[in-house]
Amino acid sequence: MTNSTKAATPVKGFSSTPGMTRGLRRQQAKMRRRREQVPTDVLIVGVDLARERQAISFVAGGEMIGRRRVICEPQALDQILDEAHILAASRGSSGVVVAFEPADHYWCLAAEAFERAQVPYILVQPISVKRAREASRYTPEKTDPRDAELIAQLAVQGRFTDTRLAVTADEDAAWQLAREYFLVRKLAAAERTRLHNFWHRMLPEFFTVLRDPTGKTALAISAALGPLSELDALTSRSWIARVRRAAQGAPILKSRAATLLPLLKAAHRDPVRRSGEGMPLRIRQAAERRRLLVAQKEQLRDELMRRYLARPEAMLLDSIPGTSPFYNALVLALVGDFDRFDDPRAIVKLAGSEVNHYASGDWKGTSRISHRGRSTLRAAAYQQARQLVAKNEDFRSRFHTLIHRTTRRPLTPNAAYVAVMNSYLRIAHTLVTRNELYRPLAERQHVFIT
Repeated sequence: MTNSTKAATPVKGFSSTPGMTRGLRRQQAKMRRRREQVPTDVLIVGVDLARERQAISFVAGGEMIGRRRVICEPQALDQILDEAHILAASRGSSGVVVAFEPADHYWCLAAEAFERAQVPYILVQPISVKRAREASRYTPEKTDPRDAELIAQLAVQGRFTDTRLAVTADEDAAWQLAREYFLVRKLAAAERTRLHNFWHRMLPEFFTVLRDPTGKTALAISAALGPLSELDALTSRSWIARVRRAAQGAPILKSRAATLLPLLKAAHRDPVRRSGEGMPLRIRQAAERRRLLVAQKEQLRDELMRRYLARPEAMLLDSIPGTSPFYNALVLALVGDFDRFDDPRAIVKLAGSEVNHYASGDWKGTSRISHRGRSTLRAAAYQQARQLVAKNEDFRSRFHTLIHRTTRRPLTPNAAYVAVMNSYLRIAHTLVTRNELYRPLAERQHVFIT
């Protein structure tokens, strides 16, 4: 009896040979780089960072070989290296690699200590530790020794990031200034909201005289406020003089300030209104904080621009017509060294603006960006995208194509701005890494046709 083999019928929809996409090749190359950073024969020291009590786990060959509690600050963690090297020698390991989470500013202190000792370190994202914590024992239970062990195990699996300390002091300074700028901007916006709400609570009629509570005249009036029982005795001339002193030399609209005084006196004489004694102090202090924060924001802006213009990347990024040099400075400060990223799409993912698709079988969900990257970088790039749509013909054309296209579902204006933002980030990476100036789309198409 003879056995006959039937030729396999190709599956419909599949090519004859499995294909490799560019994304798969990049992913495999990344895993190879990470295996080189953490070879299988090294001792991994997992550290759960804290201010004083550090949890340490030692892992070799994928197995836990010991735990320890160390009472020290992060900058003194190099004292564990002697014991780590002894353990590595006893296990026949080729070296020591330290792994920890980027926790607050503690990781910077620990990283500097290990750099000083010339011991390599890697960072494991907290979200990876959180997911591994639930997957390992099917419970969200959290303890420091357990987290230290999970950090070490994730390092063995190659599940860590490429984040490092800034290469130079100038790069670190730009990063710190950019982060401080966004913090101050957020606080200044909060004070504007507080001023609006405080005035609306005490004197809703204020907004019939002045629309913006953070204008020069409005801030001078806010800084000149006192309890309404005190203001009731002022004449118009003394009130104007008081407001001018509070303006600190800034020009004010005296007629608006004079119009407001009778309203304040009427509010004081209204027996139903109760906020005329305590609220003026809150308004005055909010105005003082707003002035201080606006001044700090301008100082940070000037310092960021000074450092940005001294860098060679400034000429490349500013070659894109319509861009704001300040937002270019913020993007460069928040990205750091563009050469650390092997593909323009990596910058988009760093910003957390890459599009995530959701589908299962016949079900297709709504695609949306991940929001998992650096929110400050995303904010700076988004503002730059709005500048480009307004002032750059290439980006304006792409924006209108996205919101008016008919072959696919058109994007909302906000989603189209995000798409333009991602284009800007990819172009910025290309210009900096290739050391090229921007060429308009028409010029590039002409070269291609020729």
